[in-house]
Amino acid sequence: MGGMDANEFRRLIVNLIRKGSVSDVDLTSNPPTCRVSVGDPDNADNPGLVTNWIPFLTLRAGTTREWNPLTKGEKVVLLCPMGDPAQGVALAGLNDENAPAPSNSPDKHMRVYPDGAAIEYDHAAHALTATLPAGATVLIVAPGAVNVQTKQANVQAETILLDAKQTTVTGAMLVKGAFEFQSGMTGSAGASGGSTMKINGAADFTGEVKSQGISLPKHTHREQGDGQLVSAPQ
Repeated sequence: MGGMDANEFRRLIVNLIRKGSVSDVDLTSNPPTCRVSVGDPDNADNPGLVTNWIPFLTLRAGTTREWNPLTKGEKVVLLCPMGDPAQGVALAGLNDENAPAPSNSPDKHMRVYPDGAAIEYDHAAHALTATLPAGATVLIVAPGAVNVQTKQANVQAETILLDAKQTTVTGAMLVKGAFEFQSGMTGSAGASGGSTMKINGAADFTGEVKSQGISLPKHTHREQGDGQLVSAPQ
């Protein structure tokens, strides 16, 4: 430091921490890098420069890793050890008029994506909202199990497919639309035997109907005298 003149010392101090914007990004390098443009070439007190390819900070880069790369034009803070931009790293997270904050609420945590998708948690309202654009899909892969515990669940869809070897409903089920089955239907009246199936309306069967082994359309009666009751079907 003893042989350093005042201008050189001032330059190192100025370059320690600077604001800038991303001029280019290389996501194929290892680690991913960017170039940052800072300052104003015409301002003697804040001279401009464009860095070489330098790394940018991410939230985690250990056994837990996160990927959320910088984009061109994004505002960053340039941190330069020893005041040397060649050793610099870019720290993202500065809003400006071109990238304003997605909310001004003190109660929300939000993330907004370029296609308009947004994930928001409002801790005052205790409400988590995920809004996706048209045509978007959601995939959850959990080889063990997916468990949902709630008081009320509402699902609105044009079609719903349950693809399982067995589906069990432990409570009552109400079907307000047409009910169709294609591979037979079995059931029981329960352990007590007190439950019965009731249909309020007509029933139309195209096949044979049996009760206790006796066919409804094919059973016969013993002929008896006129006016006499017939025996039970056989």
